[in-house]
Amino acid sequence: MSGRLLLAVLASVLVIAAGCDRATSPAAPTPSPSPTPAPAPTAQFASTGDPESDGGATWTLRGPVDGTVVDLRGILMKPTGAGPFPAIVISHGYGGSARQFSTGMGREMRGWGLVAIATDYTHAGGGPSGAPGGSNDLGGSAANVIRAHATLSILSRLGYVDLRRVAAHGHSMGAFVTTAFAATHGDLLRVASHTAGGVRPDGIPLASAPALGQAALIRTPYQWHHGSDDDVVPLALDQLFETALDASGVPHEGHVYPGETHDIARNPEVLGRIRAWYAAHGMF
Repeated sequence: MSGRLLLAVLASVLVIAAGCDRATSPAAPTPSPSPTPAPAPTAQFASTGDPESDGGATWTLRGPVDGTVVDLRGILMKPTGAGPFPAIVISHGYGGSARQFSTGMGREMRGWGLVAIATDYTHAGGGPSGAPGGSNDLGGSAANVIRAHATLSILSRLGYVDLRRVAAHGHSMGAFVTTAFAATHGDLLRVASHTAGGVRPDGIPLASAPALGQAALIRTPYQWHHGSDDDVVPLALDQLFETALDASGVPHEGHVYPGETHDIARNPEVLGRIRAWYAAHGMF
């Protein structure tokens, strides 16, 4: 081998050797998989009894619902069968309770083919209980709207409720709840109604009644009923409510009952009109 060729071979070997000995960058470490986030805690629902029985089932709901911790109890009634059924959230008045007022209305409305659910509000008999809310959060307060809205989380778990057909109904302070509920969560309600309710003028303190401006947000078809001689909740409050519905253009009806007082919740004419209103807006 010539000297020149030997030098060329040695040079090539040196290049290859240098390449083999070149320090290599360590491989980037494989990142550890991100830990699976823990599921968000949900409220615990429990029920006792048969919702198809005469008195229905009782229930409790405790824990977070949409970021607010609730501690609620109430009544659930359903028609016989597998469903899916339309449903209604029933709201009691001052000094009442889910069982006292809502089971009576629940039996009536279950007879129409509705699942009826009700909870105790801050204005229940015996004073505020549960959560959220206290003695300053009566009627259509934010706390009671949260309570009403929480009942929908129960309906969503039952498997026999058609959540596209949910109504809301209340009497007196429960009417105030229903109005505030429809103003806040009307996209979840197909139709609403109340007896002996209404709204207060904006800027006038009456803690339990929703303000006129809040009622102006309602887009749910709404029907109201009021006795002309009501000396507990003046007719003027529902007449003011009518102006809000007129201005918004939402489908609505208002009915005044001459000579009737506050206790019109079970009036057969009232009930007949409510049922017809629900039928006209696709509940049945």
